[in-house]
Amino acid sequence: MQLTPADAQMYWLSERMPNDQFLLFCFATDADVDAVRETVGSRVRRMGELLCHVRDVPGHLDYPYWAPRRFGEDLVVGHQLSDSSWTGLQSELGVLVATSLDARESPWRLHVFPGVRDAPGCDDAALVVVWQVSHAFADGRRATELARALFGTGEPPASVRPPPVPSTPVMLARAFAGFPGRVARTFTAGRRAADAARALDAATAAGEIPPPAPGRPLTGLDTDPGTERSVRMVVCPAALFRSGGHTITTVALTAVSVAVSRFLAARGEDVPDLLGAEVTIAVGAVGPAHNNYRNAGVELFVTEPDLRIRATRIAADLAERRARVTHPLPAQRDAATEHVPAPALRFGIVRYPATVLPVTVTGNTVVSSVDRGPADLALAGGPVMFSAGFPGLSPAMALTHGVYGLGETVTIGVAAGTRVVPDLDVYEQMLRAAVEEVGAALALGD
Repeated sequence: MQLTPADAQMYWLSERMPNDQFLLFCFATDADVDAVRETVGSRVRRMGELLCHVRDVPGHLDYPYWAPRRFGEDLVVGHQLSDSSWTGLQSELGVLVATSLDARESPWRLHVFPGVRDAPGCDDAALVVVWQVSHAFADGRRATELARALFGTGEPPASVRPPPVPSTPVMLARAFAGFPGRVARTFTAGRRAADAARALDAATAAGEIPPPAPGRPLTGLDTDPGTERSVRMVVCPAALFRSGGHTITTVALTAVSVAVSRFLAARGEDVPDLLGAEVTIAVGAVGPAHNNYRNAGVELFVTEPDLRIRATRIAADLAERRARVTHPLPAQRDAATEHVPAPALRFGIVRYPATVLPVTVTGNTVVSSVDRGPADLALAGGPVMFSAGFPGLSPAMALTHGVYGLGETVTIGVAAGTRVVPDLDVYEQMLRAAVEEVGAALALGD
């Protein structure tokens, strides 16, 4: 089974910039690493789709294959913290999120941090696990589904491992035999894509589809983050995000609008009137691809002083962005990529000038929002308390936010490049205060 072009693109892109996902779960238990490895191993052996790794085609002449592998101790890694406090854990996580998996060994690894003190909502020592997942293997929605199966209390859904990959001569024979057909399909799909692009422009001009979001002027946060990372988590009761009839994503965006604008001002920077956030939006699945989402720029309306009105305007802009990216025409316009021969797609990724700062950006920060479902998960006998995550940074993005709802908690995970944001504690406090302020303001309208 080969990677789809969309998933191979994420795999090859990881060579240029780390894009792994980090799903954090906190459990109320004093279980050790051995207990976790035993529990996870027994479940993974039923979830065959997790027992795989990437096998490259020589010369990258075709798309890589998913090959089977066995469960091994390398998939569950224990970490002994020198400082077992919550602060110590967050420091260690900053080191972890700067790493990248080699999907040729496995597209995932579970990191285990036992005996964490002072974890939010935990009276005793807690067990924190971080599931590191290659983006080639899963987007946020699929990763959440797999994590829920991995840490569920019932029998995990059974699945099979990928079949054995062909021999190298067969791989190469398939690559050469399939190349002419892929080229022909690319040209045919390219013509359809051009037609879809013209139709999209016409529908936009007619007001049938919202226009694309404008580019945002760069701030001091929109630059190379460097190689070192720091992370923080703001764990909140979900009730704070359920005010004013808005979604959790809208309330989080409103809080981010307050915190980022104040943070920039405190650094002595001008706050652009068009300050915006790059938001991930799920789209319909395209065949067997594991990545089914688009990024869109959402305005944060920082010049609007009334937070209730600001939230309403953010919600409306988010709805327009979702209406555009989920419309069939953009998908038809982009469908030609599914037929591009592997060498051509990889060449474009390798040659893309990722280190050159753009003139404008889609958003000045990232906000990725994922519903992790009800709090009915458990690990090694301990119930789950909350979940978090840390969206990756990029060459023009030094501060990101992940919003994760689990049961009656919502956690905002913040990741930053320490070269650009050396004072992440300051920003964490600003964000925490902004969540309280926005929640209180929106509650007045209930």
